Amino acid sequence: MNASQPSPLELRLSAYVDAQTGDGDWHDVEELLVNDPQVRALHDALRHGSEIGRRAFDDMLKEPVPLDLVRSIKNAPLPRRAVRLPQAPRSGFSLKPSGVRTFIACLSLFVLGGAIGYMLGSRPAAPQGRVAIAAPAQAARDWLDDIIAQYRLYARQTNHLTEIPAERAADILEWLTTNTGISFRIPDLQGSGLVFQGARMFSAGGTPAGQLFYRRIDGDADGDVIAITFTKTRPAGNRSLEEIRNETGIVTWVTPLATYMVVGPSSAADLDDIAAKAAGLI
Repeated sequence: MNASQPSPLELRLSAYVDAQTGDGDWHDVEELLVNDPQVRALHDALRHGSEIGRRAFDDMLKEPVPLDLVRSIKNAPLPRRAVRLPQAPRSGFSLKPSGVRTFIACLSLFVLGGAIGYMLGSRPAAPQGRVAIAAPAQAARDWLDDIIAQYRLYARQTNHLTEIPAERAADILEWLTTNTGISFRIPDLQGSGLVFQGARMFSAGGTPAGQLFYRRIDGDADGDVIAITFTKTRPAGNRSLEEIRNETGIVTWVTPLATYMVVGPSSAADLDDIAAKAAGLI
């Protein structure tokens, strides 16, 4: 393979990290992440590189432009015209650049060029035999996307749905409370046709999050997985919300100490009812 070109797998994972994967390929990539440790390691490396690049770019843009450069750009003489062109009829609008316009244009080109050069120059070299890929930006991705991706990754699993099974409820309480800093109870939702299966912990937007899994045991949606997730990250405006992303529904409520959410298939019409019951039990 040409070392200058990324492999098809790396391109698929880059699109997945950037939340630009089609519905069909999205399911295939998630299956690979569940079943192949090497794919998971490559996914984590791409995502980590993307976060580092974004932070470096943001930090660079905060640096002040040197005063000497600003003065030299502002005081630079305009180029002389080699040929005097016939004058067009005068109007209220002029394309002749002013000193201010010239300064703004030059300064913009400097910042853009400096950003590109900085990112290319600071990127570590790829190990021998490996492919170096520019990690995609994640400006459109947020911590709720991480929660939904985690849910979708495991909701279709049967033997590997949870890290700690429901039978070890005391271990779940101690483990998640210690690592998330959130005290909670495991809600009994059998009245809603949901049986507790166990729990997982993961990172959402760089903050630890706990996830309790339930499986539906009655009705037309028998077998569907519903998750209750909690984290200390606050949503925009510090307010509750209901929305659908990537065929996944999410109902969020906020307390002074944590943010909680019920996550499930977008076809589930009772997510808000489950959230109301869980809020009073957790």
